[in-house]
Amino acid sequence: MTGSANPSSPAPRRVAITGGAGFIGLAAAEALLAGGHAVRALDLAAPPAAFLAHPALAGLDVQPCDTTDGEALCAALRAFGADALIHLAAMTPDAETARSRAGQVVAVNVGGTVAAVEAAARAGVSRVLMLSSVAVYGGSGPWSGATLTEDTALRPDSLYGVTKQAAEGLALHLGAARGLTLTVLRLGPVFGPWERPGALRPDLSPHGRLLELLAEGAPAVLPHEMRGDWLYSRDAGRGIALALGAPGGGSRVFNLGAGRLSTPSDWAGAAGLPRPDIDPARATVAARVRPGRPMLDISALRAFCGHAGGRPLADAAADHMAWRADILPAARTHP
Repeated sequence: MTGSANPSSPAPRRVAITGGAGFIGLAAAEALLAGGHAVRALDLAAPPAAFLAHPALAGLDVQPCDTTDGEALCAALRAFGADALIHLAAMTPDAETARSRAGQVVAVNVGGTVAAVEAAARAGVSRVLMLSSVAVYGGSGPWSGATLTEDTALRPDSLYGVTKQAAEGLALHLGAARGLTLTVLRLGPVFGPWERPGALRPDLSPHGRLLELLAEGAPAVLPHEMRGDWLYSRDAGRGIALALGAPGGGSRVFNLGAGRLSTPSDWAGAAGLPRPDIDPARATVAARVRPGRPMLDISALRAFCGHAGGRPLADAAADHMAWRADILPAARTHP
């Protein structure tokens, strides 16, 4: 089952995606492939064979590439004949990774962004989309409005948020200096198909962790309700594809979110799964959103490219369970 509609630009593109084998990379690849584009995923890690066997990723070209190596990335873009680059490669550290591997996080998130923008310019790729994060707004306020707009003051209070703010500024500066059309998307919290834990993203979304605990027969306990503007991954992929295909030049920054609030417990109920308990003292699920943070205002992105936010939660839950039903037999065949 394919959960993405067909976002398309006036003509098919050849799109390279750094971090293309990751969670959001595969969601973006799925949406672009559905729109008739040629897609190359550039990543040091290969996607699971079960993912690549899914019909939604048919035609995806996966190429090993260290996307912090500007020369290797430039060569990969030229070899593919890319006319657009989506830069998603990043480390999303948990607290331990932020403490123990801070230099690597900065090198990947900041240095890798500089390498990507410069490589695109040298390879003649004039259209670049960079993924940033809601983390640039910080998690504790103070908040001046009911939603976070693109003009909300940036107050990152995590290593990840600080690196993303720095990466944004550098990408916009270098993009303007090199004459690129560069779009920054500040992505909110995401759950859904193509998610898996890994060295660059050690924590699953609470939704993914609930599924993991259910499979293990272990109790699922949240530290708090984690109410937030959770965006279904296939809708995030569609938003990325729509933004990439929108006309216009120059540099732009937009929020990419669900446009509505929900909790992991709401999703579990919609999916027909047991609802988790809530107890900070017994939590078995890592907190992924902070209480009280407003949701992202997505009106600017809607006006720019038509991204309407996330589908209704019941539809997302049904699609998510159908995707899992497709993937699990393939995982047994292609471990």
